[in-house]
Amino acid sequence: MCSIVLIACGCVGAVERDAFEQQIRARGGGLVDGLPAAAFEALRNRLGTGDIQAGVVMFVAPESTQFRLVLADQPEQVTRFLADHDDLSTREPAVHLRVRTPQRPRELDDYSYRLGAVSAPRPVRVSAFDDLDGECFTLGDVPGLTRLESIVDTALARSALADGVVPVIVVSRFGRDIRIVADVTSARSDMIAEFDSAGTFLRIRQV
Repeated sequence: MCSIVLIACGCVGAVERDAFEQQIRARGGGLVDGLPAAAFEALRNRLGTGDIQAGVVMFVAPESTQFRLVLADQPEQVTRFLADHDDLSTREPAVHLRVRTPQRPRELDDYSYRLGAVSAPRPVRVSAFDDLDGECFTLGDVPGLTRLESIVDTALARSALADGVVPVIVVSRFGRDIRIVADVTSARSDMIAEFDSAGTFLRIRQV
């Protein structure tokens, strides 16, 4: 995506910088197709396992300072994750993951991936009532994440918000189903676009 953007910039020299940056933000900034695979591979190398189970995966675009992720059926694990992360703003594309510790499946750790590097683990407090088996999923069970740019474009098109941007995408279980949820925000409205694990569009709702 970057090479295409640079070519377009060179051909249309009259494009204002603000308009150019708005176009980048609208397409999800650095939320490109290769980001999930790079983050997952780096985490697999860190943990020494190819079978990672996650409860929440969040992709955050650069310069994302405000977003709302509120659904009538928002799962508890997403609510807990957001409560533990009151500031997710970033200057570069970031992936935040809440994963089960491979050797201790009743434990959770938070990791962040930025600029090719994985953070140190951050322990997560787990309640005896948390259903980790029901909340977690294997990263390989979400093939739709190979089409992250298409998800961003579809969310924007379905929202029909003239100045909409996609600052964040969340992946988690909603009941038994894994969903990919994209937040579309503008100065006048916030909308949530939902996709299944294969990246197929399901619905869009106004928040």
